[in-house]
Amino acid sequence: MKKIKLLLIVTAFLGSFYIMIAQDETSESNTKPTWSFSASPSFGMTFQNISKVDEEVEELVWMLNLRARLGYEGDFMQFASFLYMQYGQHHSKTEIPYRVQDNMILSVIPSIILFPTLGIRLFLETTVETSVGKGTDPSTETSFMDPMFVYQTLFLGKKYVSNSESGSSQFYLTFGVGYALQQTFTKNYILEQNRQFPIDENNPLSNYQDDITIESGYSGIFEMGYETHIFEDLLFNASFRNVALTKKSVVEDIKNSRVGSLLFTNLQYKVFNIDYTMRILYDRNFSLRRQLDQTLVFGLRFNI
Repeated sequence: MKKIKLLLIVTAFLGSFYIMIAQDETSESNTKPTWSFSASPSFGMTFQNISKVDEEVEELVWMLNLRARLGYEGDFMQFASFLYMQYGQHHSKTEIPYRVQDNMILSVIPSIILFPTLGIRLFLETTVETSVGKGTDPSTETSFMDPMFVYQTLFLGKKYVSNSESGSSQFYLTFGVGYALQQTFTKNYILEQNRQFPIDENNPLSNYQDDITIESGYSGIFEMGYETHIFEDLLFNASFRNVALTKKSVVEDIKNSRVGSLLFTNLQYKVFNIDYTMRILYDRNFSLRRQLDQTLVFGLRFNI
């Protein structure tokens, strides 16, 4: 029943989205509606061979990144969507390959203008966060969409985009506050609060947690980015996104909240590329401690 309700909400949302775009394209305005799309996959790896008297060590670490954006700009209706994926593995002769990074974030964010003179817009954001491959994190199995965190937030905010006259640089900023519905989907993944229970064939996971954990609370969104061509073939871009979500009883304990941040910087010369990524997550459903991942990758990048 819950899945049917979610499907109906998504269907209604997509129908409303296309109706608003049609109205925007047929309305009289000074700005012609435009679509934009970009995708930047990159790949990097490190190979290490150490020869000793009694052993020889060979190790290989590879990392794959993908960043993609789809946007629609109109006077009344605007739409933004981005996909971030990062996956990497460590290989050696003496160990089973294991993940060193695994993140996937997909966001869909339509908005409409409410107060044109103030530039205030009404945003409806849906974001999905999950892992791509199988692994252990930190003491329970994970796989694609297990666990998966989803939130829908309706918030008031502002969106600002500035392009240089030459077209070589762009700066964007989005921020706002609102209210969010949050869902944590699980199958075999054990939530932090249930890890103290003995879970085996006689005590299955279904005795301790539901497949869907639903929570709600206030939301705060902040996102900014900058991209510039330093030279013709030298490109620099950086982006930062932070989402703060409160949960039940947050007034009694500030720890009843979720904070996720993603910082990405990139320096690219032709196809040669340097990426730095920092991912911070705090959510007591997954861990009682802050989770911090940092990667620095030298590799190849292609822009579409």
